Amino acid sequence: MRKFVAVWGVVAMTAGMFAVSAVSASAADGGDITCQGGNGQVQFNPGVTFKKGTTQVQANGDLGTCTSASQPKITGGVWRFVGSGTGACPGPFAVGTGKMQISWSDGTTSVLPGTSVRAEAFTWSLDGAVSQGSFTGQTSHLSGRSTTSATDMGAQCITSGLNTYSGTIESFAIGAG
Repeated sequence: MRKFVAVWGVVAMTAGMFAVSAVSASAADGGDITCQGGNGQVQFNPGVTFKKGTTQVQANGDLGTCTSASQPKITGGVWRFVGSGTGACPGPFAVGTGKMQISWSDGTTSVLPGTSVRAEAFTWSLDGAVSQGSFTGQTSHLSGRSTTSATDMGAQCITSGLNTYSGTIESFAIGAG
């Protein structure tokens, strides 16, 4: 029994060292980036109503000021998301998936297929993994707050359906966290 415990301890320690090495190599390859102060504009087609349904979601915006120790030439970027989701008024307006692409200020891009989207009355988020371009292999998280008033959203829900939604980015990060 002691021999088994000793061997198992070496195997566990070796596996732990491998996992740490794999994470460190991945972070060194892609690096981290954080951005503050950006914005976003979302369009829903068809407009979201009080009847639950599927809607096409298109969103784009600016990431604000970005900092990256591994890629210091990147100081900002613009993003675009195209996908679909299911939702209804009063929310969530859309929960689904799509593809996000980021064009960085240094001329490079990051592509995030399979990005999840969640748009609610007061908050919105996009989460995905970079599969191509800068920061490949890293995960991303964007969270924001609505700047469209609840009154305006409610009026759109009642009339033609909620077609537009604006917000500010509270935080955006790739690989940090």
